[in-house]
Amino acid sequence: MPENTQTPLLGKKPPVSRPKNQRRRSSFEASTYNSAGRALSYTKKKQVLDEDSNIPGLNLLQMLCLTVCMAGVQFTWTVELSYGTPYLLSLDLSKELTALVWLAGPLSGLLVQPLIGAFSDKCTSSLGKRRPFIISAGALTCISMVGVAYAKEIGHTFAQFFHDEPDVIQRVAHDNAIIVAVASFYFLDFTLNAVQAICRALILDIPPLWQQDDANAWSARMSNLAMVIGYFVGFVDLVKYLPWIGNSQVKVFCIVAIIVFVVTLAITCVTTKEKVNDKKEDLDANQPWYSTFFYIWRAFRFLPKPIQTLCNTQFFAWMGWFPFLFYSTQWVSDIYFATHLKTEPEMPIDWAEGTRAGSFALLCYSIISVLAGLVIPALANQFKHVKAFSLLNIYTLSHLTVAIALISAYFVRSVTWATVILAIMGIPWAIVLWIPFSLVGEYVSYEDEKRQTAIQSTTTGAPSYASIVAVGSSNEEERQESNDEFDAGMILGVHNMYIVFPQFAVAIVSSFIFAAADAIKDGDKDKDMSSVTPVLVFGGLMALIAAAFSRYIVRVIT
Repeated sequence: MPENTQTPLLGKKPPVSRPKNQRRRSSFEASTYNSAGRALSYTKKKQVLDEDSNIPGLNLLQMLCLTVCMAGVQFTWTVELSYGTPYLLSLDLSKELTALVWLAGPLSGLLVQPLIGAFSDKCTSSLGKRRPFIISAGALTCISMVGVAYAKEIGHTFAQFFHDEPDVIQRVAHDNAIIVAVASFYFLDFTLNAVQAICRALILDIPPLWQQDDANAWSARMSNLAMVIGYFVGFVDLVKYLPWIGNSQVKVFCIVAIIVFVVTLAITCVTTKEKVNDKKEDLDANQPWYSTFFYIWRAFRFLPKPIQTLCNTQFFAWMGWFPFLFYSTQWVSDIYFATHLKTEPEMPIDWAEGTRAGSFALLCYSIISVLAGLVIPALANQFKHVKAFSLLNIYTLSHLTVAIALISAYFVRSVTWATVILAIMGIPWAIVLWIPFSLVGEYVSYEDEKRQTAIQSTTTGAPSYASIVAVGSSNEEERQESNDEFDAGMILGVHNMYIVFPQFAVAIVSSFIFAAADAIKDGDKDKDMSSVTPVLVFGGLMALIAAAFSRYIVRVIT
């Protein structure tokens, strides 16, 4: 970006940060809003690092105990991602309504994470700011998992309590099971998002500033490892090996997830010591909780061009990713049952068999994603002077890969090829969790360097960046804002909204596509094709649009 180019953040703009003497570490920093569990090194400011480097850091064991909570969170997410849609369909919930159930994700991400962060910032419990919320939200998450696992039994119990006739009990129990399962999934989304937000905030709070990169790197490793293990556990026939836990795959998986979840959170809560929050030290404590929303909304209106062009791309990119994340297991399951016909017509469909096939495909996807996350950044760094390996070119190529893979789903009719498609998707997944946040980090570092240069120039008498801005300022408040540090958490927060909003669109659009696909299948047109396939093709088309938008991303570093 040219030095004399004026961005919307110059002149009349929302405040981008608190004055230095009022700044505090908050859950609204980058690692909270980065849903991938990765943080950026934008915090490496020389003066702060010089002062902070004298603070003793965490040893390896303390670091592992602090970040192991993210493994429990990610392992629990795999239950929903791999078994959510097939399980709801097994309860005879229509695919159109199942698509609407996934609205819980964006609702919880949009509402719960900012709110829970604001409340925990002001918490003065003797346990610390974060641990009371981890314990309470964690307990509610376990209750939600029990509701998912035993929805049929809970529904049947309520039916027996209010009715006596066997036929009525069976019909009401079926309806109750659907209500309990849907409510439990919604509750699970909200509570698990709360635990995830607080765990990320805790990882931000505990290590000193110079150790933040290591902490978030370990957080990412924990999440990736738990994802691989979670999909592997979902693939294994759990009823065969753990029959004493439950008589169905989803029951055993949920109970195993609860055990892993409780153990990992307990390790973090017991071994991590927080500083008790003192209201007198927090100059923002008297601000209302909803001030956070106004703060982000004002920033939303003044996005700089490099961030706005990236967010435009991210919107369509996630419009392509969410169909895959929500329905890939069901797609493989549908293909499995289409190619593995029942030997006896009266034999009931064992939906867990098809779901395990989908879990194996997701296991391959997660392994490829982990490997790609290690190899591709290393290659990009090794050949960073080669234009073909620039971040923007790699980013565009990832969208094209998604588009080709998802559109090709229309021609896939075997589980083997479906597994290959899902495995290929692991490569762009590693890229979409890396490059967008690197581009945001570039912009934040660029703006911070300009401000640091401006501060140094004031000592030499040269015209500074702040003084140039102050020329057009009409009051003392704007002059003060020009001297504030750049608030990266604000930019990451707005960027996160462009990831959340596509979930609403995908959930609504998918419900219409499912309805149309079922109507076409009723007309005897290609009954072998899964009704999920058109949704995946829609995602591929959105990825093509994202690839086009990615060519217009403005970088501050060329």
